[in-house]
Amino acid sequence: MRLTKFARFAPLAVLAAGALAVPTAAQAAGSATAVCKGSEHSCTATFSLAGGASRKKLSVELPGTSELRLISVNVTPSYVDGAYNLYNPNYSLGGSLFTSTLDAVKSIPKGAKLILKFGTPERMLNCGGIRTGVSSLIVETTGNGATRAFSCPQAAGVAKTWLKRFNAYQDPEKFSYRGVAYKCRVVPFPSNINCTGGSTLVSFGGPTGH
Repeated sequence: MRLTKFARFAPLAVLAAGALAVPTAAQAAGSATAVCKGSEHSCTATFSLAGGASRKKLSVELPGTSELRLISVNVTPSYVDGAYNLYNPNYSLGGSLFTSTLDAVKSIPKGAKLILKFGTPERMLNCGGIRTGVSSLIVETTGNGATRAFSCPQAAGVAKTWLKRFNAYQDPEKFSYRGVAYKCRVVPFPSNINCTGGSTLVSFGGPTGH
């Protein structure tokens, strides 16, 4: 099943600009609210995309009066990517409420989800992934204090190493990169590969062979 793509979403730069074009209405405007599940440093909110949307207001309740900010936007299944448009982001109530507006094509099937990942900038970085051969590359700290493994170049190296070993039919579950040992595992979509090492978690979307 192929969906018409009316806007390719760039999670941070485009959303911050709030300048994406509004598509033809898919259904009546409405609203939906989700509680961001996780901790005060990292949480995830999920919304249904089934049946599309037109000027639908999304609200995310963030934990406490937080400093959490939107880090990444993903969808499942993967072919829905590009068939939606998220714009007009806003934080209110001392940072504890995030709102945005959603448009999505009407043909999006039942079970499709929009996944918003929030984190604190000092503990989580959105590293993109376009040049690494993987998607949705994020690195976050799992311990206290600064760590040399907490950087986008390091995270990109981990993703590239994992992908190289996977494509070469080598074990991608355990390896080292720049002196840091990593253990990787497959988790549910969209960031289906999680690698831990150096008091960090590197997550990204990659092939699994299934």
